[in-house]
Amino acid sequence: MAQEFNISRIGQFIRRDLTILKGTFVTGLLVGIIVIFLFCFLNMIGDKKLASDEFLGIFGFVYIPMGILFTFSIFKEFNNSKSNHFYLALPVSIPERLAAKWLTTTVLYTLAISLLSIVTGVLAIMFGAIVFGADFNPLSLFSEQYWNLVKVYFLVQPLFLVGAISFTRNRIGKTLLTLGILVLGFVLLNFLLFGILNHNYGIFSGDSIVSGAFDKTTDDFALVGRWFYGLLLGPVMLVVAYFKMLEKEV
Repeated sequence: MAQEFNISRIGQFIRRDLTILKGTFVTGLLVGIIVIFLFCFLNMIGDKKLASDEFLGIFGFVYIPMGILFTFSIFKEFNNSKSNHFYLALPVSIPERLAAKWLTTTVLYTLAISLLSIVTGVLAIMFGAIVFGADFNPLSLFSEQYWNLVKVYFLVQPLFLVGAISFTRNRIGKTLLTLGILVLGFVLLNFLLFGILNHNYGIFSGDSIVSGAFDKTTDDFALVGRWFYGLLLGPVMLVVAYFKMLEKEV
């Protein structure tokens, strides 16, 4: 197996995955387009218009869940006990294999679903204008809310990437269960540490001055918390995914 990192092999591996799973990806995107069209059309029945924030809400409803399903689908061959030895014997290093999977299920998927969604939204508005005279308002997909959705997906996707690699059966259910346990554990840990470290400072007294100071401190540390959980869910999970793939290959 080639061990050096080669970008051209990543492109070839991406092309291979898209060719093999073409039916799954096309079917999934078509289902997503139909769901977006129906929700956009139904949303215009009452007020006869489709605002950009409403469209982005519909887009997010499809974008993140479908991306997670694609993530599990692309590792189906990897977890198949009857064919994975042929798959693992391909002349692609683990970093290249992981990079190809990640780029396919994040960057390429985001580009595809975004372009298809905006076209579908425009078609839904045109259809609504013809059927019941809805307002033809131009949609703006690439707004701050859109980039926030993309950011959320890019942060949580590596966690499901690890689940897709780690589990061979009931992968989605086990990953969601693990995620729920982790979230509950972090919440309980934060409450415990908060109570232990602040019980002598009158935080729970209800005093307005103390409450104001606590709010300012919370704002100061909010950025630190976002960076901590962002690194934990993003880069750290990609490192975990690498070692999980290494473990499966060995």
